[in-house]
Amino acid sequence: MIKKQFVTFSCILFAGAVLMTGCSSKNDTDASVSTQTEEPTQSEVQTEAPSDSSDSANSSDAPIMDTTVAGWHIVVEDMQINPSLENVSVDLGYTGVETSEYVKEASEGNTFCLMKLLVEKENSTEVIDWKELKLTDAAGTEYHRMEDEFIMDLGMMRMPGTTLNFGSNEGWIAFEVKEGAEELTLSYPFAEESFQYTFS
Repeated sequence: MIKKQFVTFSCILFAGAVLMTGCSSKNDTDASVSTQTEEPTQSEVQTEAPSDSSDSANSSDAPIMDTTVAGWHIVVEDMQINPSLENVSVDLGYTGVETSEYVKEASEGNTFCLMKLLVEKENSTEVIDWKELKLTDAAGTEYHRMEDEFIMDLGMMRMPGTTLNFGSNEGWIAFEVKEGAEELTLSYPFAEESFQYTFS
C-alpha cells in the first residue's frame, strides 16, 4: 500500500515538473518575442539613419559651366535671375558683408540676369572685350553686359569692366533681359574659335 502511494506521488511530481518546464519555456518564448518587437532590427536602423548629404553639398558647389576656349579658361560659377536686387549678397552667402539698403529695379517687362564668372588666360593671344560678349534668348534677342557698377553697392565682387588681356579675373556681371526669356545662350566670338553655352 505504501509502495503504491509512493509510485502515485512520484508520478504527480513528474507531471508537475513537466508542466513547470512547459510554462517556463512558454514564458521565455513570450519574453523573446517582446524583446524583438521593442528593439528594431539592423535593417530598420539603417533605413531610419539620416542619409549622407555630402554628395548634394558637393553638387551645389559645382560650377554651372567650365570650359577652355581659344586659350581662355571660362567658368560660370553662379547665376541669378531677379527683377529686383536688394541685399542679394546675403542670399548668395556673402556673410562677411554688411547688409545694404541698396535696391535696384529692372525696367518694366525686364529682369536682371547676374552671372559670376571666373576667366583665366592660359595660352591665348586674344583679349576679351566685354562689348563682344552677348547673351541671346530663344527668340533671337541679343543682350550685352550693362553698366553694372551697382553690383559693388550690393556688397558683391564685380568683374572688372576693362578689357581682359592677362591673368585670372573673377566677379559678377549683369544683363537686363526680357521677363520669361528662355534658352539664354552666352557667347563670345574669338578669332580662333567661338565660345557658346546655353543655360538649361
